[in-house]
Amino acid sequence: MSSLHRTQIYIEEEQIRQLKLEAEKERLPVSVLIRRAIQRLLETKTRSVNWDSDPLTKAVGKVKLTVNDASVNHDDYLYNARKKR
Repeated sequence: MSSLHRTQIYIEEEQIRQLKLEAEKERLPVSVLIRRAIQRLLETKTRSVNWDSDPLTKAVGKVKLTVNDASVNHDDYLYNARKKR
């Protein structure tokens, strides 16, 4: 493991209560559970997207529009709904 950085955080009473229960069940320090949760969060935020398999990427350039304001009025065109102005 890389070197650890000491920091202080504030969490709610119920959160620390639940963390302590989980830590006791797993026989781990609360700090390990917190680091694991942070790691999972960071991994989900940094997942790369495979644009080649994305169906929207494949549709780029295939649609011919007859209007010039589709990016602004897309709801009107997609759902036939008039904006409330």
